[in-house]
Amino acid sequence: MHILITDSGVGGLSVCAYAERFVRTHGFREPVRLTFANAAPENDYGYNSMPSREVKLQTFDRFLTNVTDRFAPDVIYVACNTLSVLLPDTPYFQQRVIPVKGIVETGAELMMRELEADPRSVAIIFGTQTTIDSGAYPRLLEARGVDASRIISQACPGLADTISEDREGARTRAEIERWVRTALDKMHDTNAPVVACLACTHYGYRKELFAEAFAGAGIQATVVNPNERAVDDLFDVQADVDMNREVAVEFVTRYTIPDATVEALDWFLRDVSPRTVEAMKHFVLVPDLF
Repeated sequence: MHILITDSGVGGLSVCAYAERFVRTHGFREPVRLTFANAAPENDYGYNSMPSREVKLQTFDRFLTNVTDRFAPDVIYVACNTLSVLLPDTPYFQQRVIPVKGIVETGAELMMRELEADPRSVAIIFGTQTTIDSGAYPRLLEARGVDASRIISQACPGLADTISEDREGARTRAEIERWVRTALDKMHDTNAPVVACLACTHYGYRKELFAEAFAGAGIQATVVNPNERAVDDLFDVQADVDMNREVAVEFVTRYTIPDATVEALDWFLRDVSPRTVEAMKHFVLVPDLF
């Protein structure tokens, strides 16, 4: 089975790492090949920098078409909230010939489990400007019966880049504390428990800093990271001793991944999936990827 995992950058590499670990430790019914394809055009020019939604859609649609033709995957998993909210409006998705899944649905389902457990709880969604502006998470939650008064959205411009470049974590901690305070200022009942969704794949690398920021503000919070549960969408089987545990990982990108990013992701993921880290370090440069 060939699974292509993509993100508008490298945050979604954690989904690839969790998938590799799952197959290696639990197995699957057949050998698995994982291709992580970086959907960002350049290191300093991603989807949140593009001038319009139309340009974002055109770029992502071209990417999906090209990687399907080039790699012939059996399924595509969009491990990126920014791209997941664009996915349904791409011509590729509307005419798709292979399964394509997005991480936004994964995040919404995780939040629903927590919100249903305590009707007093408030949802806080942290994401990029594109994800927050789309209103995708509130729409999904409201469609499942969550009142709009229980939902707070908080864009965190620049945080994803900071996380990618800041292995030491001091700058990241300060930014996360800032955005958590900003979100909490929107709460009407400061005694309500919080379900915080990290609706950007980069944010999951610093889940503990979000938890600490809420604790420091005296707020009871459950922090959910959709990256950790994406394997549930990818592998619909239970562990079995007779399952195949063969798994290969490849990382392809249009541009050279900066050393600081490689160093940070090595530190974040080495204990989860050494094989994924090695694929990142030996990335395949494909300038005409899309």
